[in-house]
Amino acid sequence: MNTKKVWLAALATGMIAAVLIYSTFVTNITTPEEEAQMAEEQAAAEEQAAEAEFERNKANPIVEIEDGKRAVSLRVMHTEEGVSGYIEPKSRVDIVAYQTEIEKEEEDEDSGEVSETEFLTAELILQDVKVLASGASADSENEALRYETVTVEVTPEEGVLLSLAAKDQDGFYFLLRNEEDGSVNEDEISLTRQVMKGERQ
Repeated sequence: MNTKKVWLAALATGMIAAVLIYSTFVTNITTPEEEAQMAEEQAAAEEQAAEAEFERNKANPIVEIEDGKRAVSLRVMHTEEGVSGYIEPKSRVDIVAYQTEIEKEEEDEDSGEVSETEFLTAELILQDVKVLASGASADSENEALRYETVTVEVTPEEGVLLSLAAKDQDGFYFLLRNEEDGSVNEDEISLTRQVMKGERQ
């Protein structure tokens, strides 16, 4: 009798184990469609993790760029050109480009020398432009206040204009605007004057 009970108990235990093993085996079976979906989900998770890591490494983030617009960075060579550090993301600015031109006069018959006259031109090339960032992406908060570049939001056409001006001209000045002032001067604003000898020394 005891042997029969032991046999029945062993049989019941074996059946339970078989059911558990079968359930585990069936659960682990996936269709090709399920495997593809799992692979896509894993790839998406890895991409999100990489983007999050990239965002964490940008101590000085940029303002989101509007649809149809572009971002372009301009160098600030001197503190006064960048409004002494007061430009910050979402500021509104006007941009002045300036350049120098040298005009050579006729050769002096007696001395044989050719005199030169230097002219400095400043031109307002863009108005009411939104600032996306000041400084580099890795700059700390304090470093961003001593920025050497300003990144602005422009149309593709304005971006081409600025990139050409950056190569052809001597630099830029930024004019900080009241954020509520959206006025734009339709007239061309440009001024040229002669540079006196010794002025740049």
